Amino acid sequence: MMMLRKSSVALISLSMAFSVGFGGSAGFTNPAIPGSFSRAIAQNELPTDWNVFETPEGAPGRRIGGGTRGTCPKSASGMIALVPENNLGLTLSNTPTFLFYVPKIDGANPGQIDMEFVLVDESDPENVQELYHQRVPLPTGGGTIALTLPNDENLPPLQVNQFYSWYFSLICNPKASDPSILSLGGWIERVEPSPTVTQELEALPSRDRIAVYERELLWFDAIGTLAQLLQDNPSDPFLQEKWNALLESVNLSEVAQAPLINLEPEQTTTRDRR
Repeated sequence: MMMLRKSSVALISLSMAFSVGFGGSAGFTNPAIPGSFSRAIAQNELPTDWNVFETPEGAPGRRIGGGTRGTCPKSASGMIALVPENNLGLTLSNTPTFLFYVPKIDGANPGQIDMEFVLVDESDPENVQELYHQRVPLPTGGGTIALTLPNDENLPPLQVNQFYSWYFSLICNPKASDPSILSLGGWIERVEPSPTVTQELEALPSRDRIAVYERELLWFDAIGTLAQLLQDNPSDPFLQEKWNALLESVNLSEVAQAPLINLEPEQTTTRDRR
């Protein structure tokens, strides 16, 4: 079943019940890369396993929609989070980009369905903190949207080796007193690069950093960088091939051809409760 919650305000109480008890790390290490592996990277044949890290204990995440109920149209269940199958991704960035596929929803009029993204710190189950809350309108056609954490002094920096929960929701009839809300959820962890990796990345242009991000299993950096490059250069065959291969590596080939949609936030709220 898809995660369903009754209101955006109720997110914190639900999350106490998207994954609690986060205190550990995904165990990020810098793997030794043999010569054959480096050649595979250069040939775009990287045998990446994005699911090698243990996910936090608690409620499982969800990256693909399921059944609907309430006032949400059936087609709304086709939304997908572009993340590995275990719903966990790593990043070096304090302002990572999250990507979600939203299908064209039949019969949805402007204002009938909103999209919402929330980032939550659940490291202390007794003091769950909503760190970031972004509301954007539903696009008129289906596509993949990119939501990036802002470089905002009111947004606490992501701590290294700490899990954060994210939620992406479709809110059906948002002005109703009891709207139906369908949610996807998962985790992100910020990690510290080794000095060697840092030096390597600093010497490379953005398009060449993608192979390093893949090698180091930095999902959010790989897909976020690639999405930005594709938005700037949509006809670049190299970038198109990399995009297709990256989504295929996490069994999401079905959304590889969806257009990338750049949305301006309708309402953005950052909250610092520390």
